[in-house]
Amino acid sequence: MSQLAAIALAVVVADQAIKLLLRRYLGGAAVAVGPYASMRVVPGRLWLRRICGPFSTLALWCVWLGAAAALMTCSTFVPLNVAFVGLLLGASLTHATESSLRGSVTDYICLRNRTAFNLADLVLAVGVIGIVGDIVMIAYQRLS
Repeated sequence: MSQLAAIALAVVVADQAIKLLLRRYLGGAAVAVGPYASMRVVPGRLWLRRICGPFSTLALWCVWLGAAAALMTCSTFVPLNVAFVGLLLGASLTHATESSLRGSVTDYICLRNRTAFNLADLVLAVGVIGIVGDIVMIAYQRLS
């Protein structure tokens, strides 16, 4: 359990520290990162708010707590990798925290096709892929 909390906390601290540094040193400027990407501070909305529209901060935290509780409960019954669960919880926590405090999520890696994302988005993807991989491996082992 302490490993899970340490991973989640590390994700929150790293993501928020990068955003703080970029806001402080970049401001509204953009820095090219190769021919296909740039770094600039871009406000974005959570996918939940994009899909469901505006809703209260209380509703956001209720959804996060419900999803976190469901993930923790499932991870006690199914032997999931603690690192992937921690990554997923930490990344979603940093998005929920920033969205409730700022009203948006700060993205800073901008691709040429206008896609913008941040460290927490990458960590969410790694966590989800890892958990899905764990579940597929467990199902495969049980079928064999």
